[in-house]
Amino acid sequence: MSIKTVSASSDKQALADSRAQIDRIDSVLHDLLRERAEVIDHVRKLKGKQHIYIRPGREAQMLRALVGRPQGKLPEGLVVRLWREMISAFTLTEGSFKVAVTVPAKGPDLWDLARDYYGSFTPLLESPSALAAIKAVQAEKATIAIVPFPKDNDKDAWWPLLASDKKNVLTVFASLPFETVKAGRSNARNSMPSALVIGKLYPELTGDDHSFLAMHCVHVPESEMKRLLGKAGYKVRQLLAQTVGRGGSAPTLYLVETEGYVGRNDTRLSRLRAMLGSRLQYLAPLGGYAVPLKGGRR
Repeated sequence: MSIKTVSASSDKQALADSRAQIDRIDSVLHDLLRERAEVIDHVRKLKGKQHIYIRPGREAQMLRALVGRPQGKLPEGLVVRLWREMISAFTLTEGSFKVAVTVPAKGPDLWDLARDYYGSFTPLLESPSALAAIKAVQAEKATIAIVPFPKDNDKDAWWPLLASDKKNVLTVFASLPFETVKAGRSNARNSMPSALVIGKLYPELTGDDHSFLAMHCVHVPESEMKRLLGKAGYKVRQLLAQTVGRGGSAPTLYLVETEGYVGRNDTRLSRLRAMLGSRLQYLAPLGGYAVPLKGGRR
């Protein structure tokens, strides 16, 4: 037998051994997934019946911890994609879950982004506008709504609908995507948009968060509002305004995005109320989101 023949035979055996090792690892992974499913079923029984079976804050902390570990030769984006698919699939085993997604007739839609985040099996409901998606949640036709990130001069702005609801039932609790990957490595057909997730769920503190406030005010210019927010202790990232009605006494709706976590009983809210006095008609936290990962890192 020539040296060349021995080498070829050796390579074939090494390849067969490696494939056998992959099969063994796959079996172990499958066993672990079955074990995870058993634990989740136990957790579901402990929690009992709920309106919504997701914990976005815990999910964010889980993914931050996983991508913070050594990644070895794992491809970029694989860990988040695998765990998002797994989290979403297991969520469906806990109870009903449907996502209303903003898909306008013209312009970029959020369908691919929603599918990327909530997995292959979660039922998606196509909505022609962000307002329609939110109203689907209000009518209990969907569990949550995915809407575009708010921006200036948006004729179809959705946030005034939430800001006008003094019961403060629906809030923002997550943002999409949770990890920014290179172009072409997501399901999005065009450039990856950003979106917010809305539902009957207030976000949890994760240690790296952004939050929203909703306000109705009269006679408070934007420049003064920014100054007062800073004096109250808020670091403003974005301030959007929309006047409701006509005349000098017409109230202005404000949407404030601020760094850090703002709970429903945040002490800075009372400071802001005191400074605005009678000019303030309404103030409420509107939820927020865990700051996403960027290229595998926060």
